[in-house]
Amino acid sequence: MNEHTPNADSNADTIVRSRLVTRTREAAVARHALLRTSHVRGLDVTGSADFSFEETLTGTPLLALESTSSTGTIRGEVDASSAVIIVWLKAGHAVVGGQQLPIGRPVLYAGQQQVQWDRFQKDVMRIDQAIVEAVAAERGGWEPGPLEFKPNHVPEGAPLAAWWLMVRTIASEILTITGEVSLDRERELAAMAAEGLLTAIPHWPVGRRSEQPPESNVGKAEAFMLDHIATPITVGDIANAAGMSVRGLQSAFQRVHQTSPLGYLRAVRLLMARQQLESGHAASVTAVAHAVGIVHLGRFSAAYREAFGELPGETLRAAKDTNS
Repeated sequence: MNEHTPNADSNADTIVRSRLVTRTREAAVARHALLRTSHVRGLDVTGSADFSFEETLTGTPLLALESTSSTGTIRGEVDASSAVIIVWLKAGHAVVGGQQLPIGRPVLYAGQQQVQWDRFQKDVMRIDQAIVEAVAAERGGWEPGPLEFKPNHVPEGAPLAAWWLMVRTIASEILTITGEVSLDRERELAAMAAEGLLTAIPHWPVGRRSEQPPESNVGKAEAFMLDHIATPITVGDIANAAGMSVRGLQSAFQRVHQTSPLGYLRAVRLLMARQQLESGHAASVTAVAHAVGIVHLGRFSAAYREAFGELPGETLRAAKDTNS
């Protein structure tokens, strides 16, 4: 077991990204690890003779990723009042705040919630609350402050694909680089995570109780692309919708998403196509491609294989075999 606590370094320009790994077959050790890495009250960890627990937490106080799996049962009350916490169940069974979690969908912890996890695998992302509030204020055109999120919202379609694009981008850097890292870069990554969250889950300032369209240029561009995911659109169309020049739009997307507007759109379409293929309900690869606005099937197959390591037809066949 390797133990480090994420802390800012004495150098104000850097921050320490640490990794904490716990593997055990003892429920008491698992409970101690969870109390150290999570804000949980009344924590109870139980398991039978085959009990095992593994948790890896990588990150800083600004942004962290956590992967946990266990053959036991974990119960308690999670306190998400000091950070924005998003969880997605990968296998097993879980109930959060009385809501049974779907497999493979991000769900936001809201304040203090009772949780129960049974024989599970899950991932968690923690984002600094002040950064989420600042990004939301820029996107929405209001003053930074506490937010409300649509209760029990489970994203789907293009917003869900945009979420997974963000997770893939964030994880590729956080999980491969630990130790002293640039504080400015960590803030950029946390802001990118906030953008993905705010795209996926409707939100508004506390007291307003209503969702409204984004006011920022990048937010408008994202909303236009996700609303027209199945329609052939150009970078000029996106720039017009955002009220920006093409050059300004490209610069903004490079800053926020580290890619071009069309690169972002292509990546969202590929991930959305993968969601549909993995469902096993798609009629054909061609039908899926057209449903997400992809017209060049040869390029689609090549890009899909580069992104996911297999052809779209292979994904569909495997899904159909699983469901049969």
